[in-house]
Amino acid sequence: MKVRTVASGSGAGASGSALPNADFSAYADGGGLTWQSRQRVFEAMARLQIERSRVATALQQHRRVPARILGRGSLDINRTMAEAARSWRTLESVRHVGTVDQLMTSLPNNDYFMERGLRMVSLWSHSGLDPEARLLLSGEDPSVYFFAFAPMQMKIVDGTSVLLDGPCLRGEASVMDVRDPACLAAARAYWDAVAATRYPCDAETAALVELSPRQRRIVTLMLTSSSDEQIAARLGVSVRTVRADIAAVLDLLDAPTRFVAGLRLRERLGVPAVYSKR
Repeated sequence: MKVRTVASGSGAGASGSALPNADFSAYADGGGLTWQSRQRVFEAMARLQIERSRVATALQQHRRVPARILGRGSLDINRTMAEAARSWRTLESVRHVGTVDQLMTSLPNNDYFMERGLRMVSLWSHSGLDPEARLLLSGEDPSVYFFAFAPMQMKIVDGTSVLLDGPCLRGEASVMDVRDPACLAAARAYWDAVAATRYPCDAETAALVELSPRQRRIVTLMLTSSSDEQIAARLGVSVRTVRADIAAVLDLLDAPTRFVAGLRLRERLGVPAVYSKR
């Protein structure tokens, strides 16, 4: 669940192209995915986009349809999504793009709601994320966060509604909460097709076999420019514990400084070095 990063940047209206939010550029590295798996995702996505466009057009034309506008414009969408999430019991989320800055806000939000009973599965397009974002996700719970073949974003809430990009309203993007049976069925088919391609995000750091799961998570946060205090708050441990784990990582890597350790870790993980300060 990405409470503060829900709005699509496309702002495509119901009268736009047939696939306004599809991100086909993210699939140059399709890797081991079979042609059949990709085709199943594309076919399910096309069906969902047809239903999405039908519902969005009905809302835009003020016709009766089992759907409502949940928010319009980024600020309103963020506010209404945060309020709505308090009553959610389950969330099945598909995201095709993301940055470290977005994740640094949304991941703690997700933890907050999961600690209060939300059951969530979050699927992310691997190549739709920058390397830093992939690294950050690799430190999250592998039973919750997965990479997958995911060209279109959506969220299924409690199995009874789907959140989709809505029509463009007065030049602003919108999100709609849809309970239309045909649209919900298409969303479920798309979810099933995408979920069939998933694998845990922690596979990104599988090469770090000598580190414990907590050390791997600390490393991913350290490499994405988090301070010791931020890491401690994220993991719910003391700053002293974080520093002790970082010291152990430096020792295992035979690295004299965190900077050298970062370079060696990035080299092993195939992640480009980042020199700018966040």
